[in-house]
Amino acid sequence: MLKKIAIFLVLTTMLGTLPLESWGSRLASGRPAPPFLVESGSSKKLTLDMIRGRVIVLYYTSRNAMAENSRMKAELLKVYRTQPADVKKQLFRLVVVDGSEASWPTMPLWKCKLNEHSKKEGFTIYADWQRKMMADYRLKENANNFLVIDKKGIIRYSASGKIANGQYDKIKELLLTLVQEG
Repeated sequence: MLKKIAIFLVLTTMLGTLPLESWGSRLASGRPAPPFLVESGSSKKLTLDMIRGRVIVLYYTSRNAMAENSRMKAELLKVYRTQPADVKKQLFRLVVVDGSEASWPTMPLWKCKLNEHSKKEGFTIYADWQRKMMADYRLKENANNFLVIDKKGIIRYSASGKIANGQYDKIKELLLTLVQEG
């Protein structure tokens, strides 16, 4: 019994020395973005390596949280649309939906809905079917997660939940700064 208590104490002490990120919080800014593989409704696959060299604006959301940052999305869309073509080419808008609720009977419906939303938005929306991206990026479940990844694959901004109104201008400024970096 004393041996079990000693092991328990050693383990809890060791866990207390781990960085906060190891307890499930999202990846911090300044860290390399983990590789990922996501898939569209038309089975088009996308990896981080395929879009490296561009500034990635990543939204990761669940079906239930899609409207949470609608104002932020609208603000960033306005910024994107007002940019010259050369700036637009350096930005990659990546929207990923947690598709783990889909099962083999509902997968065709999920893929159809992804395709419909992609057409409506004017760019491809992807799904994380097994939640691997969610786990690797330590994203918050049932929430809207927002990240900015620079051209070298480094996370430069990371947030979960509702983005505060005061952050919009800072995020826009960050995006334009990152596009101009070599």
